[in-house]
This record gives sequence, structure tokens and C-alpha cells, in this order.
Amino acid sequence: MSTIMNSLPDPLPEFFDCGCSDIYYCPQAGEVEYPRHGGFDVCCDALDQHIPLHA
Repeated sequence: MSTIMNSLPDPLPEFFDCGCSDIYYCPQAGEVEYPRHGGFDVCCDALDQHIPLHA
């Protein structure tokens, strides 16, 4: 199993998989984020820790 997959919580927080390629999990906020959808703002300063959920 990859390092990224080992970094994701099990289970992931509930989220709607819209199929966007830039959905990611933010470990600092503990949430799945959708940058393309309305109402999004940067959740924290740890952008380098965000884990993409789609390749």
C-alpha cells in the first residue's frame, strides 16, 4: 500500500465524490475539500500536507 493511502484516515470523512480531479483530504482540518465548488476557501497553511483523492 502506498504512503499516501497510509496517511488517509480510515474511514474517510463522509463526502460526495463529484469526480473532480482535485478533491483532496486536509489532515489539519480533518475534512475533504473541493476547490472547484462554491464556498471553498483555503482551509489552512499546510497545503503541502493535502492528500489528493483522485489521480
